[in-house]
Amino acid sequence: MANGPTFFDAQSAVRIANAVRKVEIGDRSEKPLEFDVVLPQQQRKTFRVATFTGAWSINSTKTVTFKYQTATPNTANALNLFAAVPAPSGSGDCAIAREGTAWFLIAAVCS
Repeated sequence: MANGPTFFDAQSAVRIANAVRKVEIGDRSEKPLEFDVVLPQQQRKTFRVATFTGAWSINSTKTVTFKYQTATPNTANALNLFAAVPAPSGSGDCAIAREGTAWFLIAAVCS
């Protein structure tokens, strides 16, 4: 940002004046501009694919490992609210979503 005064040539001044006049005489019944609120990163809803091991009962929390992410932290504790999940033969895949700071199980596949 410049610290000194800003200078406009005649063409710029006319363009700015015309824009101001257009807004000032515009339709007053128009709805004003609205902008979406941008949530801080930690509050955004997030969807991730992960793996888990062992059975996962309703209302229990399990530590899952994010797929395709090797840098730590690459785990999360997710809560299962909806359906009992039987133990997979090895590790199972799951989809989790974050609401606020809590992770929740969305779906799980046991093979």
